[in-house]
Amino acid sequence: MPHAYSDDALTLARLLQEPALRRARIHAGRAGAVTRVEWVVPWSVATEQDDPLTGVLVHAHPGELARDQVTVTRAAERLAARGAAALLVDGHQPEAADAVAACQLPLVTMADTVPFAVLNRLVADLTLARETHVLRYGLTVHRALAELLYRGAELSALCSQMNRMSQRPVAVFDNQGQLAALEQGQPRTVEPADLVTAFAEQGDALGTRQAPEELHPRTVGIRLAGRELACIITPIVLGGRHDGWILLLEESDDPHPHDLAEHRVLVEQAAPIVGTEMLRLRSVQRAKEQARGDFVHGLLHGRFATAEDISARAAHYEFPVRSWFGVAVASGMAVPADVDSPARLQQVGVQAARLLPEQGRHTQAAMVGDVLVVVREAARRGTMGTPEAAVAAIGDYAAALHQYLSRRKDQGGRPVRVTYGRPVVGALAIPDSYREARMAHGLQQRLGLPAVCGFQELRVHAVLEDVAGSRTGRSYATDLLAPLRDPATGELEATVLAYIAAGGNVNAASRDLHIHRNTMLYKLDRASRLLGMDLRQAENQFAVWLAHTLDLLATTTAEVDRVVSPG
Repeated sequence: MPHAYSDDALTLARLLQEPALRRARIHAGRAGAVTRVEWVVPWSVATEQDDPLTGVLVHAHPGELARDQVTVTRAAERLAARGAAALLVDGHQPEAADAVAACQLPLVTMADTVPFAVLNRLVADLTLARETHVLRYGLTVHRALAELLYRGAELSALCSQMNRMSQRPVAVFDNQGQLAALEQGQPRTVEPADLVTAFAEQGDALGTRQAPEELHPRTVGIRLAGRELACIITPIVLGGRHDGWILLLEESDDPHPHDLAEHRVLVEQAAPIVGTEMLRLRSVQRAKEQARGDFVHGLLHGRFATAEDISARAAHYEFPVRSWFGVAVASGMAVPADVDSPARLQQVGVQAARLLPEQGRHTQAAMVGDVLVVVREAARRGTMGTPEAAVAAIGDYAAALHQYLSRRKDQGGRPVRVTYGRPVVGALAIPDSYREARMAHGLQQRLGLPAVCGFQELRVHAVLEDVAGSRTGRSYATDLLAPLRDPATGELEATVLAYIAAGGNVNAASRDLHIHRNTMLYKLDRASRLLGMDLRQAENQFAVWLAHTLDLLATTTAEVDRVVSPG
């Protein structure tokens, strides 16, 4: 693991390099030498108050200790109890007891006498010099990166500049844990796949599994391809939004403190500049996805009059306008309750378009309201094989889409429904497949169909669609069902439909409706009188079922038409 110290702070060792203190002796070894010193106070001030002395070097003379009737060892004990950084005693001859005192806190002794004013000025000057050095280096880093950003350099160029300044591999991850950039010198020492794996698996140690609480750089350990390394990691937060992480990988797990100090300044200055570039990239990506969504909406709603009109736009997306296509519709995705939900739903569409890449099929996806619509290439022209094979290809994709959407972390176990239309030839016919997918989607839940189903699985309902839209079909359904829908008669329609769904079994229907058998018989007898037909006969049951189906299809068709062909 990396050192807990760093020379981005003043230490005893650095302080004793000054000419006035070079004859001083540290009685605590290496651990005492790297003790951080933030300020210095005289013994008289330290003993007059009870406040903590964290980071404070206490300066004392033997005469002051004698006046207070305390030994060096006793003074060290009292200061250690209050958290002092160290004790410096000047005009003091070494004693055997000094080793005991050094066990309490770092002890510095010297035979020379150094006035407190001199020591105080040295600490102030060194502290100011350190702050000035950090500020100058920070300005150098900021200027170098800001100039690149101003010139329109992309993320990789910013990381490359950071790599040149630090001579260390630099990586940027987005807030989803995806590697956005990795730059390193030659020879390469880090493989992208190894870094992505380490970042994902060691998220707890790196502190990347949740939104960052600390916005300053941290030094942590990371295992990378069997090696233990230290790395500087800082979150990218711009305008209160967390966009990712910057990682600077050290050469070992015990880097030099000076390197750590410089590298922390480097990544801290880089974070807002990299965040600005990521904000620009996100805006560009959203604009591209919006344009892609407009193209998909045009395909679905038939806004292109000719194949030439489609080709002019399709060339930009390498869309094969003469292939076989099928359209899938998915609903039920959980929408996060935050302002970024549109972006997240857009990302769902991007991921949906990448499913089953091994099939080599062109895919376009877009959100239509809260419904995901995917245009999937079933086969290239001349290589379709049979219509059944094209239907199977669309069915396989719909199943993969359902699996992906159901397993999303944001889904929260909510059910997802996916339907798809039959494959069509050419981009101009895509609205037909879209309409079928919407029809299947509208009937899916009402008919209790599987979570993934195609229009061809509707069978009888698909055949009756045209009849349901005719004047004869509408009149037939309205006239026959009107007596059962009269508010004065109660819920007779539901009772009759349950009886028909149970195959004419009174006991099964009464159990499904949770009513007594005699109540069921009473309602059926009343419905028979209102309809003027005996519902115990199969042909009369079929007549009611047909009327209900035609009415359901007409209602669903009207809803689909409003979506597929908006005003």
